[in-house]
Amino acid sequence: MAGQAVAAPGHEGGVGDNLEIAVFLCAPSAARCHKRYATAKQRRELGVFLKSVPEVTEVRFVSRAAAYAAFRREFAGRKKTLAGVRAKDLPESFRVRVSGVADRARVLAAAESRPGVWWVVDQADGRFKTQPSWNEDFSVLLCTGTSFTKGCKRGRGSANDAAATAKEKKAIVAAIERIPGLESYVFEDQQTAYRNFVETYADDESLILATRMSDLPMRYRLWVRPKGNPGSWGHRLAGMPGVSQVDNLGCLAEGVRFWLEYGLENHRSWTRECELR
Repeated sequence: MAGQAVAAPGHEGGVGDNLEIAVFLCAPSAARCHKRYATAKQRRELGVFLKSVPEVTEVRFVSRAAAYAAFRREFAGRKKTLAGVRAKDLPESFRVRVSGVADRARVLAAAESRPGVWWVVDQADGRFKTQPSWNEDFSVLLCTGTSFTKGCKRGRGSANDAAATAKEKKAIVAAIERIPGLESYVFEDQQTAYRNFVETYADDESLILATRMSDLPMRYRLWVRPKGNPGSWGHRLAGMPGVSQVDNLGCLAEGVRFWLEYGLENHRSWTRECELR
């Protein structure tokens, strides 16, 4: 169509930005693909289909080699990460741009129904924002009355299945203040957590309506140097009475990139490594 920029399959396009729709093709590592890659015919027909959608203004093909090269550049300093991902693990993809008035959900649904497609993600979707935007390094989530983690449900005596007690919080603060390299920390109650949540997802009314203040935990937000793996202190803190889990926010953000930008399904195991319980 007129004015449409299209990169043909085989063109070494790179990964894109947050305004794109990523259409990931089947690979053996992807669920529902029956351990198979998308065929050349499926890839070719998908490209033709995407270019035929009226709202689409640009289509780029990202080969497995191009995606792997971008992945290695982004995680160049993470030897364990690079060692755990091979070129064949990454799916090929089409990166799609649409007009400002496009029904993005309709484009996603149409692309996802095509043969050879593993999954489709709108990288502008507000649900994939990091919440909230405090940029802390670690979050220590406290037990609430609805917490499901083992540390909240047992080993706390009469406090089992209850919110973190004042005594537990005092011990947690003492442990936090002993963390090597701790720069600062703040406490966030549920009311503040909910206000931050609403501000972060202001453009997603359905998500806000589905979330109650009681769904969000109290937490301590920590800024620690150097960033990275918390080591032994993270596991000790996660095992304390009254603590639901300790989240490594930098690790979780990288896990989201695994999933949204590179189509790596093993983001789930990556996420487990980022949540100490």
